[in-house]
Amino acid sequence: MLPFVSRRPSMIATSVRRVLAPALRSCPPECGIVSMTEVEVSPDLQWVTVSISALKDSPSALAHLKEQTSRLRGLLKKLELHRVPFLRFKIDTRGESAERLDTLLR
Repeated sequence: MLPFVSRRPSMIATSVRRVLAPALRSCPPECGIVSMTEVEVSPDLQWVTVSISALKDSPSALAHLKEQTSRLRGLLKKLELHRVPFLRFKIDTRGESAERLDTLLR
């Protein structure tokens, strides 16, 4: 069990990242390296939105994580919160935006 987690969203986001990080290794090999770029917790602590980025195939990684949502949500029980937050996953497109901007600047 993890130690008591503060009720502040930023502290919970850090704990969620620590709990979910090992699960990213279960993504299919064709996705390449998958990482969490951001974890946002709603102010009411009901929702956690995890932004992901994959080296090769982000849509496949997203699909895999969405299939695993209920299992991953179960892992959040370790945080000993009053309620286990619901999980949402999304692709972080900031890298693509930065690449486009770099191309335009050249």
